[in-house]
Amino acid sequence: MGRQPARKTRSTGKKRRKKKSKFHLGISFWVLLIVLIGIIFYLFHTDIEKMLSKNKYFSKLKQEDKPLVVEDIESPGSKKSPSADKNTAKKEVPKDDGKKTVIKMGNQVVSDDKGAQAQKKQEPPKQIQSTFRDSALYFVFFSPSGDIKLNKINRKVKVSGSPLQAVMDVLLEGATPDELNQGYLSLIPPGTRLKSIRVSDGIATMDFSEEFMFNTFGPEGMRNQLKQIIYTASEFPTVKAVQFLIDGKKVDYISEGVKTKEPLTKNSF
Repeated sequence: MGRQPARKTRSTGKKRRKKKSKFHLGISFWVLLIVLIGIIFYLFHTDIEKMLSKNKYFSKLKQEDKPLVVEDIESPGSKKSPSADKNTAKKEVPKDDGKKTVIKMGNQVVSDDKGAQAQKKQEPPKQIQSTFRDSALYFVFFSPSGDIKLNKINRKVKVSGSPLQAVMDVLLEGATPDELNQGYLSLIPPGTRLKSIRVSDGIATMDFSEEFMFNTFGPEGMRNQLKQIIYTASEFPTVKAVQFLIDGKKVDYISEGVKTKEPLTKNSF
């Protein structure tokens, strides 16, 4: 009766020893297998990498497997380390007050001047000043009955620092071809030059060259010659009379019966 429990104990001990031996053998197998794989990979890793690099799927995974660079955003209250990269992109966004916005990209500075752009839109286009002005010049006209009349013609005269001088220079050039075809002409002798001109107290003192004294139409032509000058100059509100000079000197009589010692007005004839 007492021997039967002993037999059972011996049999269960054998079974446990068998299970432990199988477990150790399994662990040893896997350890040896892992060590063997490691030795093979160590000896032939270059060949393995070459073989895998030829695989498109493996190369795609290798390209995607790149480190993700995340730039830390500086908080408003923190201070940036002095060793920070100077070329890191910075953006300064001021309040939207219509003033100039400055964006720094590395060493480049991009300016977005909203205020200046808005001002350009609001400013009206500047008017281009004309270089010519309408001026009145006087030329003579011979009527069918042979009488000489003085007529006003409007011309475009180039603007200059001395408008009266500019108008007189155009008058001395004579009538244009179109004006000549209409019967207008100038009795001022060809080649006459206006040497100088000055206006003081309503009197325009004009100094002409000596050609001004020789009029082929006689005293009547000389009077109309003077009228062309006086009437044209009187179109300017600052001119009331004209003092004639020849080569810088006053001449008592510029022609027979035509006195020029004193300033002449439109009422002098």
